[in-house]
Amino acid sequence: MALHELFSHPVERRYRAGLCSKAALFLLLAAALTYIPPLLVAFRSHGFWLKRSSYEEQPTVRFQHQVLLVALLGPERGGVLAWSTFPAFNRLQGDRLRVPLVWVRVTG
Repeated sequence: MALHELFSHPVERRYRAGLCSKAALFLLLAAALTYIPPLLVAFRSHGFWLKRSSYEEQPTVRFQHQVLLVALLGPERGGVLAWSTFPAFNRLQGDRLRVPLVWVRVTG
C-alpha cells in the first residue's frame, strides 16, 4: 500500500544576533580569513602574471693560488703536457710533467 502526502508545511527558522556577539565575531573572522590571506599571497608573490623579470648575482671570487695547467700537443701526436700546484697530480703525470715559470700578481 502506497503512502500519500496529505499535508506539508515548510518550516523557516531565523537565528539573529547582535553585532557584538560571538556569532558575529566568528562570522567577521571567517570572512577575513577567506579574503585576506589570498590577497597577501598575491602581494608577496609579486603578482600572478609577470610580464618581465630578471635576477642578477655577483659571485665572490677569491684566488686561492691553485693552478691546473693542461696543454694539448695537437692532433698528430695526441699527447698532453700538464703541471699543477697539486703534488699528487704532478706525481701521476710522469714524463708528461712540465714545470712552467708562473708569476702571480694579486690586486685590490
